[in-house]
Amino acid sequence: MNQYNKEEEESSDVEKEIGNDEIVIEVPFNPEDINIKIVPRNIGQLVELLEDKQILIPKYQRLPNLWNVTKKSRFIESLMLDLPIPLFYFDEGDNKKWYVVDGLQRMSTLEHFMLGTGEVGKNNSYLKLENLEFLTEYNNKTWEDLPRDLKRRINSNQVTINLIGKGTPDEVKYTIFSRINQGDVPLTSQEIRTALFQGYRVDFLEKLVSKETEVGELLHKVTSGSIKTKRQEDLDFVSRFVSFYILGYLNYEPDMDRFITTGTKLIPENENEREKILNAFKNALNIAWEVFGNDSFRKRQSLNDGRKPINKPLFEIISTVFSKLNKEEAQNLINNKHTFINSFIELQKNNKRFWNAITTGTATKDNVNLRNKEFSEFVNNFI
Repeated sequence: MNQYNKEEEESSDVEKEIGNDEIVIEVPFNPEDINIKIVPRNIGQLVELLEDKQILIPKYQRLPNLWNVTKKSRFIESLMLDLPIPLFYFDEGDNKKWYVVDGLQRMSTLEHFMLGTGEVGKNNSYLKLENLEFLTEYNNKTWEDLPRDLKRRINSNQVTINLIGKGTPDEVKYTIFSRINQGDVPLTSQEIRTALFQGYRVDFLEKLVSKETEVGELLHKVTSGSIKTKRQEDLDFVSRFVSFYILGYLNYEPDMDRFITTGTKLIPENENEREKILNAFKNALNIAWEVFGNDSFRKRQSLNDGRKPINKPLFEIISTVFSKLNKEEAQNLINNKHTFINSFIELQKNNKRFWNAITTGTATKDNVNLRNKEFSEFVNNFI
């Protein structure tokens, strides 16, 4: 585990889902649908395209600049030594611009070093090289400090680009993204989806989690800020809600990642339809807050239990079921919240199948169907 992942794991207050890695379902597609062009370029041309905004780092893709200064410097040193570097993957958008799929950290490093715009939270900040392994005389140097011949060598370094052509089906892109995702900071499933669905879909998901919106601020309050923005964990949560809200649990297949990908693809283009989903989500969060307070979406088998991490399956079923309650039903639940909480604790304590469905193998079809069916019936019977 690299240091970044270790720190992220330690800081997370979200319960890790167990037993889902064993689910392997292949979804076949026509190999002729794969449209990848090999495009030769050099570093200088890549940087020019980046500066001219012909190459775009998607706004909501995983955070750039996850590499520390030493790692960035060693990458630049490889270019200074004219060493070959791994190929890049870009996705060709409808606007003919290229979106970074694989190679984000390298592109961010080039931006930081050569354009001076890559340091998170700072403008016009240029990377200063440090801890070089061989060319130590260039430690503490910036791009402007390098001699002309060395700049020329960096710019002329050849790179190979695999360009995923416009029109390639989303399910094919998802498979490509997943299988090339072997870097030292691999993309999460949500980061892959974000790279796939630029535009109104991702903008909508961002609206649901942004602290600058009413619904995003409410989400932050109900979860006590436990769901992190790094690695798009927050977008993953709301994508899960949106997918179950749109598709319904009875249409769940073949696994969680592909189900959420399908759900994200179905986010309506019509703004009024999206607003209905937003209001439904806000309604669910308000009910959860009124009933559970800051214990929302956390497992509990006794009132005396310590506070547990956020549980994704509970977030899934509570948010989806609550989102579809009318005002009268919601108020009934809120008025009798203490009885409801006690009854829900009993359900978790005494119904082993339900407990297992929110604890182990949570992405299997049987467990997804079971927990959604059980909780829906539980709430309906209560109100």
